[in-house]
Formats: sequence, structure tokens, C-alpha cells
Amino acid sequence: MSPQHAAATRMRSWQTALDELRTAVQALLRGDGAHYKSLWSHGEDVTMMGAYGGLASGWGQVSETIDLSAARYRDWSPRYREEIVTAQATADVAYLVLRETVQNGDDDSSARARRITLLFRRDDGRWRIFHHHSDPLHDPVSGRRNER
Repeated sequence: MSPQHAAATRMRSWQTALDELRTAVQALLRGDGAHYKSLWSHGEDVTMMGAYGGLASGWGQVSETIDLSAARYRDWSPRYREEIVTAQATADVAYLVLRETVQNGDDDSSARARRITLLFRRDDGRWRIFHHHSDPLHDPVSGRRNER
């Protein structure tokens, strides 16, 4: 396979991973974390620092944290917006930095703006998440939440 063909294949694979992530996030926001969990590497070196706080380390803790997150969104009618800040994929490692806003239907009081960083690696020929970090998006000067 030529280097150009390999690069094109890698980019298609990376785009597929991003599309799968969007689909999985939509399911998670309706209370179903199964698809999101399937996008993760299941190694003991995976980590998650989610928007609700804490550090999950190892697949067991990360899986449990995803289940708890999904339970928080059960019965939601999610409104979701994302803005990709940057994304890059190399042969074996990739990252995604984005801003997202999540809201339950028309309930403005439920809106949560977050900044998110996801790290991916190639596992068995597929892009898998091995680190997730998200936290509330605040104005850098005032410290107030930015609900964009």
C-alpha cells in the first residue's frame, strides 16, 4: 500500500470514528451508554476525568462511570451542540478537542457547556478512546459558566 493510500485510509477510519462518537453521545444523552462504551479501549490504562468530577482509572471504573452518566440522562430529550476546536490523527494516536452544550429539551436551566479532550489509539485496527477529560466551560476572566 502506498503512503498516500495508507494516509487516505487512515483519514476515512478517523472520520468513521468521529461519526460513531457523535452517534454514541446522542445515545448516552438518552440514557444508553452501551454504544459509547463500545468505543473505548478496555485496558487497565484507560482514564476518565468527567464533567461531574473524579478520576476513573482502568476499564472497570471507566465503564461504571459511563453507566452512572447514562443514568443521569435517562428520560432526557437532549439538545446537543458541538464545536470541534481541533482534531488530529497520526498512524496510531489521535486526539479531539471540542466544546459542547447539552440541554434537556427547552429547559434552559439544564444547559451544560463543557470543554472536552478525547485521546484515541488504534486497537485491533479501530480507533478506541483511552482518555476522556471534560469540565465545565467557564469564562477565563470572571470564572462564570459560559453557556454559549
